[in-house]
Amino acid sequence: MKKILLLLPVLFLSCQFLIAQETEKETKSRPVRAPFESPYLLDNQTTFILPEKTLQMAIQHKFGTMEEGISDLYGIYSSANIRIGFDYVPYKNVQVGYGLTRTNMTHDFNAKWTVFEQTRDNSRPLGLALYRNMGIDGREKENLGAQNAFPQRLSYFGQLIMSRKFGYRVSVQLGASFSHFNMTDTSRFDYDRVGIHFNGRVRVAPTGNIVFNYDQPLDFLRLSGTEEYELNPNITIGYEIVTSTHAFHLYMGYTNHLLPQYAMVRETKEFELEQFNFGFTITRLWSF
Repeated sequence: MKKILLLLPVLFLSCQFLIAQETEKETKSRPVRAPFESPYLLDNQTTFILPEKTLQMAIQHKFGTMEEGISDLYGIYSSANIRIGFDYVPYKNVQVGYGLTRTNMTHDFNAKWTVFEQTRDNSRPLGLALYRNMGIDGREKENLGAQNAFPQRLSYFGQLIMSRKFGYRVSVQLGASFSHFNMTDTSRFDYDRVGIHFNGRVRVAPTGNIVFNYDQPLDFLRLSGTEEYELNPNITIGYEIVTSTHAFHLYMGYTNHLLPQYAMVRETKEFELEQFNFGFTITRLWSF
């Protein structure tokens, strides 16, 4: 009996050790914490998706170009492009959304799926997400040409996104995309465009990050015989402020478009500093 009583503490300590090892292993293999602060990163989506049953409202606003200088306060009092969108997370790592953009009064329906997340023990060193949207041109029918068919209103954007968080401060993404318009003015634009993307954030304060993106449309897919023009990159840099329910981006960038297929296919202005514009994005979250 005494031998059994002496063995009990040993068995207890052994069980505690095994449980602690298993708990430590599970903790290390968990996804990294907050690779990005928001599903939005300037003009791009991130691999990050909010917790299940979260609703997000996003207001995206881009002012006019700076070419008129102080006369319109560097575009702030010029024409603006605006998008208001709503995104919901019905299931873990699945996001669906709707938005309305001033350009062509375009309605967009979108979805994003985080296929897998980067883990703390580097068993998965990257995060991977797929993003897709469909835009519907909402202008009057006389803008759609002679056929006036509903499919002529449609445009599409699909993107593969890979992300990596490096320590506490730095997160970056690489992406590849394909954009398509069912109808286009072939004297000015292409139907299709392949693009590559690089963006990220650098934490400089507990609630503040420097954010940037570089989106480059590629030249090898010109299917429509469009006249040659420069396929300029969309370069954007800004500052992000985050709270538990908000994310706010204030930035300066090249393209005035808010939907990615428009930025990749239909941005043809001169690549000069005066053609850049200021913008901001603000998001608000609700949990259910």
